[in-house]
Amino acid sequence: MRVMPIDDFLELTESSGSDARAYDWSRLVKEGLAARTAADGGAWRIGDLAALVEHRYASGALKRFAEEIGESLGTVRRFRWVAGAYDDPARARFSLSFSHFQAVASLPDRATWLERAQRGGWSVDRLATTARGTNATPNPPHITMRTSIEAVSKKISSLNAADDRLLAKAVRAGLADAVDELADQVERLRARLRKTQRRSISVAR
Repeated sequence: MRVMPIDDFLELTESSGSDARAYDWSRLVKEGLAARTAADGGAWRIGDLAALVEHRYASGALKRFAEEIGESLGTVRRFRWVAGAYDDPARARFSLSFSHFQAVASLPDRATWLERAQRGGWSVDRLATTARGTNATPNPPHITMRTSIEAVSKKISSLNAADDRLLAKAVRAGLADAVDELADQVERLRARLRKTQRRSISVAR
């Protein structure tokens, strides 16, 4: 399936009349599914589409979008964040992987680091290690919090993939109680985030 350029898609949806919202969602999902089958995994495209979903639809739409294209919400958010850090000229300037771009997306001098990586043929690990070592300033608190949540999510995903015998041993070691406690913590955090989100929307209006 050919993936429609994002500018053409925007022009199409803006001119599609009163039924545009319903058509938009169908097209967004279709484009997201096509992007996932692309040779590069469609990270840039999914990131751009995710930004469009957030722009056009209410809270919760991004989760639905992730589910409908068969991707995790955390991954879609990460793609959106990286895509938002680079405009089209910056993306076209370097023949590097999406992971290279992601490794330095939070740095103010990211273009310089990408140039060095391309010139030196650096791996993603070398780029990340070298750039982070030089830019010793810690990540902003909100970036650190998001990274921590994503790390926990990855660990839980690995537990979900464990076989039943291993899980049975973990249950005997108190895993069920730990998961219940984690669920309570998540619910409390979710409630606070929703309250903060509603407050932010109210202020913005």
